[in-house]
Amino acid sequence: MAKYPIGFWNYTPTGMLGPEAVKDWADLGMTMAVSPEYNPAYHDKKALLAILDACADYGIKVILSDSRARWGGAAKDPEAYEKQFTEAYEDFGRHPAAMGFHVGDEPWSDEAFADCIAAHRIQLKVAPELTPHLNFLPYWEGQEKDILKAETFSGWAHSMVEKADLKILCYDCYTQMNPEEAGVHQYYTNLRKFSEAADATGITPWTTLLSVGHFRYRCPNEDDLRWQLNTAVASGMKGILWFFVYERAPMSNYRVPPIDEFGERTETFTWMSRVNRHFLHQFGDFFLNAEHKATYHTVKQYGGYAPFVPGESSDVILDVESVHGLPAVVGFFEKDGEKFVAVVNNNTKESGQFRLHVPRNAKKLQRMNWSGGWDDIKTNHWDAFYTETETECIGGDWLAPGQMKVYKYE
Repeated sequence: MAKYPIGFWNYTPTGMLGPEAVKDWADLGMTMAVSPEYNPAYHDKKALLAILDACADYGIKVILSDSRARWGGAAKDPEAYEKQFTEAYEDFGRHPAAMGFHVGDEPWSDEAFADCIAAHRIQLKVAPELTPHLNFLPYWEGQEKDILKAETFSGWAHSMVEKADLKILCYDCYTQMNPEEAGVHQYYTNLRKFSEAADATGITPWTTLLSVGHFRYRCPNEDDLRWQLNTAVASGMKGILWFFVYERAPMSNYRVPPIDEFGERTETFTWMSRVNRHFLHQFGDFFLNAEHKATYHTVKQYGGYAPFVPGESSDVILDVESVHGLPAVVGFFEKDGEKFVAVVNNNTKESGQFRLHVPRNAKKLQRMNWSGGWDDIKTNHWDAFYTETETECIGGDWLAPGQMKVYKYE
């Protein structure tokens, strides 16, 4: 059974970490990882193969970061690029832990876009069974003119998907950890634009979230990590990368990643481990296989998301009540002909109670439990809330900052 992809950017050179490091990745709840950086001129192939062997043992899929797979020059000399990528593929691409090769990060120029399009297509030609990975810049207002050279963001996305034959639409955004609320708006603008573009083109949206403080971004605590993961998932993301795990040599004001400059586990390691593993234990592959239908915001709307309108946004969920006035992210999903709603406390500091209102004659209102099964709220609400009126059934839960509950309804 496929696992929901939760991984991380690595950046360590091949040989710095031995295969024993993969236990840290498993303990962090990673189901995916970007490999150490590999260049055949400097690094030992056996060292990276040992990492891949350990990943296979732990069930972790790997995005191979091999210099021969980078996009540089692919458009100008596609034959040379195909030759060097084929060498990389023969070295590592047939390994059972291989998911695909990293094409490159944040194309910004016409030349870079041409190269990454060519490289992506060549990788699919040589290794059609693998999934290339290409990461884009976060969206900001005016990027269409400055970087994308397109009339609209959605127009650029459609064109890029078609030209490169993209399988994944992946980007990074960290503004949510800035002190100003404008950064939260930017975060949700990116979630909305990339998820809408991926949904419209039929490919898979991924995002990169922040796990290390730097620049003006605060060091995320456990509530911040939980909030980032769950809001992204409820907004339709089907893969997560964390930036990053290893500090290596300290630079600028980067601080307190999961593993610090001394190679020691930090408090962030403990928090990330709990957040990732809690998500995977409770939700498993649900969000990987469920179809994202829509996302709304309640109480306060961020990044252009529409408000949940009682009686209009859903034919069964009449209202999503925030008892303590906290905002929520409300994501609707379908799977195997059944309907689901995910409710996330969209606050990073306060807990509150959130209640779903459904018609009195609703056939079903169930909550996903800790083990991934389903409990009827009417008979299993000792720690939450349930009541009935003449016209409605009302049930809900207390949610910690960034906590998510998933309900099945009919």
